[in-house]
Amino acid sequence: MEIKYIIVLIVGLINIILGFFILKKNSKSPINFWYFLLCFSGGGWAVVKALQLSTLDLFWQYAVIVKLMYIAGIFAPFSYLMLTYYFPYRLKDYSKKIIALVYAIPIIIACLVALGILVKNETYIVNGALHREINFFHFLIFFIYFYIYVIWGLILLLIKFFKDSGIYKLQIKYLTLATVGTFFTTGIVSVIFPLFNNFSYDWLGAIFLLIHFSIAGYLIFYKSNR
Repeated sequence: MEIKYIIVLIVGLINIILGFFILKKNSKSPINFWYFLLCFSGGGWAVVKALQLSTLDLFWQYAVIVKLMYIAGIFAPFSYLMLTYYFPYRLKDYSKKIIALVYAIPIIIACLVALGILVKNETYIVNGALHREINFFHFLIFFIYFYIYVIWGLILLLIKFFKDSGIYKLQIKYLTLATVGTFFTTGIVSVIFPLFNNFSYDWLGAIFLLIHFSIAGYLIFYKSNR
């Protein structure tokens, strides 16, 4: 396993551990739960990414690795949207139909991936090296879903930021900046570039996730409470 893949694996595990620390801080809070799930899905994606890049067995690539990585990536923007809905308070209660739709879309996409109907990419072994070729229209579905949920969450944060004049304004600012930093960097190297068959920088997405999640987690859940 190359050193950069080991780094990705370690980064993914640290992200997962970070999520558990946040959850342990207040396991009954929906904010802590959704931040945990965001870290867990992002970290899980990174761990499986490391396995994908270091595994040359096509059976495991198709049967397990690609699907797990895809599913972890699906639940990251969902977790983020739900986090922004609750953080630091709800502006208004969405109807049960909207909440059901927010839940249903990622679950349906994940089921289609698990069943092999949506396949992110074709995988080949060429001269002993992993070669991937994106399924453009399949991945385009994820691309659209990813950015709709991220932009929706960002809009929620911006509305709260400009409306709030109290103690939460700084916390909202931290999460907003983390959002822009995380989904701008990771979104480019791990979503936009792969859509056009450029996987050269895909592994960097995991590192960007850890940097922004850890900084945001510290500023929101630790520093702001001191």
